[in-house]
Amino acid sequence: MKDMEVAGLHPNAISYTTMIDAYCKAGKMGLAQELFREMLDKGVKPTIVTFNVLMNGFCISGMLEDSKKLLKWMVEKGISPNATTYNSLLKQHCIRKDMRSAMELYRGMCSHGVLPNRDTYNILIKGHSRARNMKEACYLNSEMIEKGFKLSGSSYNALIKGLLKRKKMTEAKKLFDKMRAEGTVADKEIYDNFIDLNYSEGNM
Repeated sequence: MKDMEVAGLHPNAISYTTMIDAYCKAGKMGLAQELFREMLDKGVKPTIVTFNVLMNGFCISGMLEDSKKLLKWMVEKGISPNATTYNSLLKQHCIRKDMRSAMELYRGMCSHGVLPNRDTYNILIKGHSRARNMKEACYLNSEMIEKGFKLSGSSYNALIKGLLKRKKMTEAKKLFDKMRAEGTVADKEIYDNFIDLNYSEGNM
């Protein structure tokens, strides 16, 4: 970027976003923020990708408060977040098993007219399943199917495990059969559970 400026070429939003992304992936969030400020000072307008890269960097680094400040700043400046922007924050709340905050954020996202995508649903279904909130997880799964989205392999696994832990064997079996019919691979723990269940019922 320094060589570009020496040559009379001014870095654009793509140049800055690429560098910010590299710093975020290297865990150098201080340098990523400095570069973002430099970008604004020089009048280079960030794209939604720039914000999403920075948001993801904050979340991966566990800087949740900075993530929330960035989202608030975007809204105040009239910059419309998209589903990817929210997904990074949702994922972090789910990792922390703070499903109340995750659902507040989800509702806020919907109220701002941002449509949830496949990743949004998969993140929330996995979060609720791991927190054993199976009613919420199953409701979101139904809503997801209505909108034409499909569960990821990891979401199937989390949802089935959650149902098994809640002793909802019929629902778990139905989902397991659907998963296998779609060619999605279940993990060993799920196979073990159903092998044990069939064995205990004498269903060799």
